[in-house]
Amino acid sequence: MSQLAEIIQQQADRLTPAEQRLVTAVLAQPRQSALATVTDLAREAGVHEATVSRLARKLGYPGYAAFRSALQTEFLPTEETATRLQRSLQTAAGSGVLATLVAEETAALANLVSHVNEDQLARAAALMIGARRLYIFGRGNAEALALMMAKRFRRFGRDVHLLTGDARSLAEGVLGMGPGDVLLVYALRRAPRPYAALADHARALGAPVVAISDTLGPMLVPAPDLVLSAPRSSDVDSFQTLTVPMAISNAIVLVAGARGETQTLQTLETLGSLIKRFE
Repeated sequence: MSQLAEIIQQQADRLTPAEQRLVTAVLAQPRQSALATVTDLAREAGVHEATVSRLARKLGYPGYAAFRSALQTEFLPTEETATRLQRSLQTAAGSGVLATLVAEETAALANLVSHVNEDQLARAAALMIGARRLYIFGRGNAEALALMMAKRFRRFGRDVHLLTGDARSLAEGVLGMGPGDVLLVYALRRAPRPYAALADHARALGAPVVAISDTLGPMLVPAPDLVLSAPRSSDVDSFQTLTVPMAISNAIVLVAGARGETQTLQTLETLGSLIKRFE
């Protein structure tokens, strides 16, 4: 998570709806925001200019100038790469849907390393591979990611519980949750309705909460113990795919597998033998 996202997460429960819209716009395009005036940023987010100054102070900066300076320090060193990608995207715009989509996904993936680092991946992998039981929850399109992650960690020999269904099914699913367990939640665009209840329940039992998210990540309430979040597109109102959260998920899987390589390989060999036996 970027330094800015960490600061936002600390203030997430104090943000107004207008400030949340502004945060989403800044996180989606941090480099552009770092160069924007108060007027430009307010117009882009659809908020009043006073909201920009108020958010800067709420995040601990004396004013917008200091906030923009912090953005420039954190995000502008890679501006040259972003400029090249933006130029490629503009070129592809007249080349059809596939070329445009490829350019957008390439830009989003290149931007991913500015928001998620190796330390976060290592922490997430350690929590999940070391969990007594791993509970995984996702709604909507994120259900595909939750299912994939459940399969991956089951292949590592972990005890995985995929949380699905209505309120009763979710309650039954977490009935055995306790200390030493971990809850992985996918929250894309907006927090799933049961998120707060699930997170509160897990935390009360001493089970850490890991969230994989997009620009929503720093604003999740209650805050997860660990958030891995990155914009899925430079335009939060555009078509959003699962490419970025999928990349985050696959990176965690690779790191988790490497942490216990010997045991992982043995488990996969056992799985292979069982598959042959069951065929």
